[in-house]
Amino acid sequence: MSETTTISISDSFFGSIPKNLLSQVDSTLKKLRANREMAGLHVEPIHQAADDRIRSIRVTRQYRILAFELSRAGDPFWLVEGVYDHDDAYRVARSLYLRVNPVSGSTEIRDDAEALRTGEGGGYSESELQRRAAEIAAEQIAEREAREAARREHEEREAEDGSTEATPEAPAPAPTGAGGPVLTVSAQELEEELGIDHALARAAAEADEDQLLELADSAPGWQGKALLDLATGTSLPDVRAAYFTGAGGGTAVGTPSSTEDLVRSMGSDASRATFHLIRDDKALEKILASADFQQWRVFLHPEQQTYVDVNTRGPYRLTGGAGTGKTVVLVHRAVRLARESREQGHTPRIVLTTYTRNLADALGTHVRSLDGDVERTDVLGNPGMHIENVDRIARNLVVGRPGIEGPMEQVLGWGTRRLERMRSGGTAWQTALDEAGADLDEALRSESFLADEYREVVLPHRITDETAYLRVARGGRGTRLGRNQRRAVWKVVARYRENGMRDEQIDWDELSAVAAAVLDARAEETGERPADHVLVDEGQDLRPPQWQMLRALVAEGEDDMFIAEDSHQRIYTNPVRLGRYGIRITGRSRRLKLNYRTTAQNLEFAVRVLDGGDFDLGSMDEETIGAAGGGSFRSARSGPEPLPIHAEDLTDELEKTATQLRTWLDELHEADMDPSAIGLLTRWANTRDLLVRAMAERGLTVANIDRNAERTGAPLAMTFHRAKGMEFSKVLLFEVDAGSVRRPQPGQAYDEQAASIAELQERSLLYVGASRARDELVYTWTKAASPFLHVD
Repeated sequence: MSETTTISISDSFFGSIPKNLLSQVDSTLKKLRANREMAGLHVEPIHQAADDRIRSIRVTRQYRILAFELSRAGDPFWLVEGVYDHDDAYRVARSLYLRVNPVSGSTEIRDDAEALRTGEGGGYSESELQRRAAEIAAEQIAEREAREAARREHEEREAEDGSTEATPEAPAPAPTGAGGPVLTVSAQELEEELGIDHALARAAAEADEDQLLELADSAPGWQGKALLDLATGTSLPDVRAAYFTGAGGGTAVGTPSSTEDLVRSMGSDASRATFHLIRDDKALEKILASADFQQWRVFLHPEQQTYVDVNTRGPYRLTGGAGTGKTVVLVHRAVRLARESREQGHTPRIVLTTYTRNLADALGTHVRSLDGDVERTDVLGNPGMHIENVDRIARNLVVGRPGIEGPMEQVLGWGTRRLERMRSGGTAWQTALDEAGADLDEALRSESFLADEYREVVLPHRITDETAYLRVARGGRGTRLGRNQRRAVWKVVARYRENGMRDEQIDWDELSAVAAAVLDARAEETGERPADHVLVDEGQDLRPPQWQMLRALVAEGEDDMFIAEDSHQRIYTNPVRLGRYGIRITGRSRRLKLNYRTTAQNLEFAVRVLDGGDFDLGSMDEETIGAAGGGSFRSARSGPEPLPIHAEDLTDELEKTATQLRTWLDELHEADMDPSAIGLLTRWANTRDLLVRAMAERGLTVANIDRNAERTGAPLAMTFHRAKGMEFSKVLLFEVDAGSVRRPQPGQAYDEQAASIAELQERSLLYVGASRARDELVYTWTKAASPFLHVD
């Protein structure tokens, strides 16, 4: 039976499994696939069940799996719904049933007699939705009455004393996000066009942000996801297309649908966000192999799946805020490309890369978790998936390699047969400035200006003499340069290169530029590039020479480049317009807007940090305007408000941090969660070190994370930079006071644009830190808080 048995896992299933039962659930499902009659399974029908196909399957003496048997004519098919305590399983089964929505054709697991599992995927009952709709209407009536009462009181006071005070603002409603209806579609459209339940449609059409989140969280299956999509600005036709299965035979609420219609519905592509079909033992084992059943490996939102599957005719860019699943899409796409080619009998050359080594290691872990059979290679150009950070790719192409003299001459004006060493750009620029910068204007006597000019203008254009520099266009640079100013700049650039030639050393930007030239030279000789597909994560932090090298890795064509980035997390470099470096994405740029990691409350806090910053610099350039799409950035989850802790002094701040840490550790212990689910984040490395020592003095062990591998068994302390790409259940931002904001030095703020970018990077760092929190966020400070916190 194991060769033909299909198991469908619902998206509510993983969250229902007690952590201490993972191995038993694994064993039970494998037995079910092998033979439902196997001893110990005890597959039993349930008396007085709402759906006569529901079965109880024994996991232990105390726990049962509830599953629907949808087998047909020798074709075994099971939908596993959840794990329950024995008594709860029989109680829930009396109201649980399967229904195909008559409008969308989507399968719904319904529980309409009572809201037995509210907040756990079961949904509101019809009567509860009617009650909620009435509550929302009453709240809105109360708000209108309060405003009217305030207006009348003001008018009466004016009449009595001739007061000319402005009319007082109406009392702010209890926390309700934007304060008015979020959706721009009517209840009738929700019901008739999408198939949203009648009472839910009425309540959702009138709901503000917080109310809508509450409704979506407990709505039946796909209906909650559809409401959140509409709230982020996705059009009604697009939402309809995402969830419509094409299956017919839908039934009314309260009536189970036929087995044939249910199986047809769950087999459609549109059901993949809610149900995952497993048709062989190998696929089952892969899913159950994860100790925590990571849902991102199994269930993708329809929009995410679109970007995994889309075939592109040129580079494609996917943007989105922290927690929207950009990296998830990128990894799934890389694995999809590998699998499809493997099925066709060949192994593609895939490069999966990002900015730092830590993030590259994380990508490798994600790939192994998603599909351990993907062929990997450590050698660029060999068949398989090459996962490495950008600088390491460049280094492997240039350092210690023969045949680089010509490409170096082309880029730098000098070359060597074999380059062995790198140099620090900052120190070298200061030396060149001291030696050859006498003619520079005072405002341009800056290491930062020279390094930016070099990496953004000189290196990408492969300029090797003054004449070429005098003629080159400098679009995008904030500082205008006259002819004499350019000559003065070139003198310093020439000295910088002369010093490098003398020592036979180049910097990291030069390395990427030379690597691009090496790749171009090889392609001219052989007609080949070393990759078939290049996928880039955290693209916002890459510099122009690195983009040139990545472009040189793969020939222009179908599915050549896929880029994931978030301009709000740009913490290392200036904005880059990709079209200038041969990466033309016009018409091929889209944006994810639904946050899956962070609660709505934490997301609001993180986004508020960005208020006041002009993040349009480069993020919405001529390549993306009109393509990224409108709509709001929203969370799919709710939770507690971020907790501010204002301390009297550093000692008080450390004591309060220790108290919070002990509380969290106790909570994690009760939930059987690892203490590394706690992140203690700081702006500065020395602050991190002080925090770790202070916690140790108070009897609390905290792991100090720098470049070393992550450790479990203790909370993790790290800088905002190091936390990039990570997430925690609970996050404490330590010492986010006014002193935690780095003010740009005169040399870094060499013009208005540079000063603005420096401030944006500081905002982005705090945004990165705050957006690491899944569930709880605490932030501490002494004296004056960071100006980006908007604390009174």
